[in-house]
Amino acid sequence: MSRHVLVAGLLLALVAPSGAAPPGELRLRNRTPFMLTVYIGGVRSGWIKPFRTEVFRGLKIGQHKVYVASHYGSASWGPRRVQVPGTWNLTPPKDAKATDELEQALASRIYRRNRNSLAACDRLAERRGEDLTGRAEFEIKVDEKGKAAVTVRGEKLSSRTRTCYRSMATTWEYPTTGEAYSVTFQHMR
Repeated sequence: MSRHVLVAGLLLALVAPSGAAPPGELRLRNRTPFMLTVYIGGVRSGWIKPFRTEVFRGLKIGQHKVYVASHYGSASWGPRRVQVPGTWNLTPPKDAKATDELEQALASRIYRRNRNSLAACDRLAERRGEDLTGRAEFEIKVDEKGKAAVTVRGEKLSSRTRTCYRSMATTWEYPTTGEAYSVTFQHMR
């Protein structure tokens, strides 16, 4: 770690309060793979990207009615009275339908962010003269700390291509949700 990053981190720790939102601010922590739309007092106030924290400033101190919904309406939180200043952690819903959609959204997000690295493996296979038809099936088990165990299956995949896919997928960053989870997706070659 560079000295400048260490000094900046120490300064932030000294200046910023430990997790408390300043007066007039509402901190919303999105712990889901969904893009969320936030409504404060019935007015659309902004969005929160997956696995990010957003701070809404300029609110009056006191209770505010807050409603949060996923971009396509498959999951929602609230309406709920939230104290400002304050923090609200938005965690994945517990019902089965939303859990399935959550897993699909998470798998889709992971694949979209990282498919270019898989294309690099495909280019290497093409240079070796391998058949590029078929698909690869990925099963990724992520522990609570974000470390992944990757299994790759596919009909027309050579062992070198499977190894390339597996090594690429183990280097990806996976969201940490505080719980172990698994995702599956397919890569069409």
